[in-house]
Amino acid sequence: MSSEWAIRVRQLSKTYRVYDRPRDRGKQWILPPLQKCFGQSPSRYYREVHAIEDVSFEVQKGETLGIIGRNGSGKSTLLQLIVGTLSPTSGTIETDGRIAALLELGAGFHPEFTGRENVFLNATLLGLSQADIDARLDDMLAFADIGSSIDQPVKTYSSGMVVRLAFAVMAHVSADILVIDEALAVGDAFFVQKCIRFLRAFMERGTVLFVSHDSAAVLSLCRTALWLEHGRIAGKGEAKVICDGYLHQPTPMEIPREKVAEGLPSSDPSDPAQPIQNDSSNLAVLPHHETRSASHSRPAWIETITLCNANGRTVHTVTQREQVTLRVCCVTSVGLASPIVGFLVRNRFGQSLFGANTCAAGNAAGHGVSPGTRFVAELEFVMPVLHPGDYAMSIALADGTQEEHVQHHWIHDALAFTSAPSEWCFGLIAVEVMRTQICEIEAQDAQHERLHDSIAL
Repeated sequence: MSSEWAIRVRQLSKTYRVYDRPRDRGKQWILPPLQKCFGQSPSRYYREVHAIEDVSFEVQKGETLGIIGRNGSGKSTLLQLIVGTLSPTSGTIETDGRIAALLELGAGFHPEFTGRENVFLNATLLGLSQADIDARLDDMLAFADIGSSIDQPVKTYSSGMVVRLAFAVMAHVSADILVIDEALAVGDAFFVQKCIRFLRAFMERGTVLFVSHDSAAVLSLCRTALWLEHGRIAGKGEAKVICDGYLHQPTPMEIPREKVAEGLPSSDPSDPAQPIQNDSSNLAVLPHHETRSASHSRPAWIETITLCNANGRTVHTVTQREQVTLRVCCVTSVGLASPIVGFLVRNRFGQSLFGANTCAAGNAAGHGVSPGTRFVAELEFVMPVLHPGDYAMSIALADGTQEEHVQHHWIHDALAFTSAPSEWCFGLIAVEVMRTQICEIEAQDAQHERLHDSIAL
């Protein structure tokens, strides 16, 4: 009976032994066994580094899980443990289905072999028979599209060519689970788009583990995300929530290890290093607890936010090309030489669509605010024609210039609104077509005759 999960990880750990001096490795191999024979406590000549520590999670069949984290957080180690190129120190890994992996650049390729020979080698390692490889070879080479270089040694390839070849093999081995580690970062724009199209088609039937530093790519491809920090799980859940937490966390030196073990970094509103979150899904005015908590931790803060139409009425749904006004009421306990109020609109995947601020608009430049003042910033604009759906607006208050400023208050998803259906939007944002024209094309012979006359002239 088939299971509901594709990957199941339980209490997984990977520990490396690090020796400070080469001779310590020999001491560790010889002395501790002798010490045990004489009834002594064995000495240890190494220190342990935990690449992965007590990690547990499940990936359901058909799910696409994004894995994010800083360099050295254990992402690549976790993927190598899952695909079997590393053995765990403790814990268990279970998989259900054939796995195809695209790990570090050139993994699985022999540099002295040609690209064609490496295709046969790699596909064989992934479980294809000679007949299967022969049947799919033309499709693999067409997908890679590296021309005559296929018969050159891989050591002569550029990094982009290596990724093309590796992805082409992975895309044609009929895998149930794809594991991709930062591989698309070195591909050219056209090939990356080809890979994304393949991944979207594969996601309809298979399971994907996708590691990337590009949070927009994770948000675009994945509904759920896993955040690793110092080899532990710092969070797992909806991709947008996890990516927001990851992107706006303090630096690694500021995160105590016990907080990493507990989950997401502290969201204590009294901590000025943490952005205040507003989880309300459809509010035009901030709840009172936001105002109170902000006033205790910041010299200047946002008090209320309202989105109004041309008649001054609060709106939760916007229509195409509607004129709206964002009204942000702020309070400051210190003097602000040049306050800046801005916004950023994201879709439900967390992709940034558009934004603006008072400094870029230029109308409020150099307008100082005295200490102990409540002031209002208004940004009036025409709403773009958006794809129908739900959108979130983040609001920020800063002081300074566009290039150099001090940020006092940033509220993620402070305001939610819905874009009404429009027959003119075929993507995320509609394009304004200034003119259209349809003309009858003259007969081909007439075109050739006119071309001949122009050449004669």
